[in-house]
Amino acid sequence: MKRELAEPEWEQFLTSFTMQHDRWLVTVELLRGQQREIETRDEPLEGLTIRTDGGNRREIVVTTGGAAGRHNHFVIDDPRHVRVASENGVDQALEIEESGGDVTRIAFRSAIAPELVDGIAP
Repeated sequence: MKRELAEPEWEQFLTSFTMQHDRWLVTVELLRGQQREIETRDEPLEGLTIRTDGGNRREIVVTTGGAAGRHNHFVIDDPRHVRVASENGVDQALEIEESGGDVTRIAFRSAIAPELVDGIAP
């Protein structure tokens, strides 16, 4: 099931989502019509943030990596939709659609309820 987030929720949701899924392994895909490009596979999620220029221009930045000097930053310009794909209350993926229709999909390698993994990783 996919749930679309209202725009005023985005910043708070992305902050919470990052904290809940910090360092979880993700695959970042870019979907352009029927084309699918894997941007990175099985990298730890570092963060999802919103940047603005103080005006109407906005972007969402997805950061993965972890090893010193190995951070990947994926910038979604002019996001129009943010959707969460979940099954039985467990997040499976996050989809961010930009104004041109391209979708960046951040999918978990293993989807599990965050409360079940609390305390497992250092």
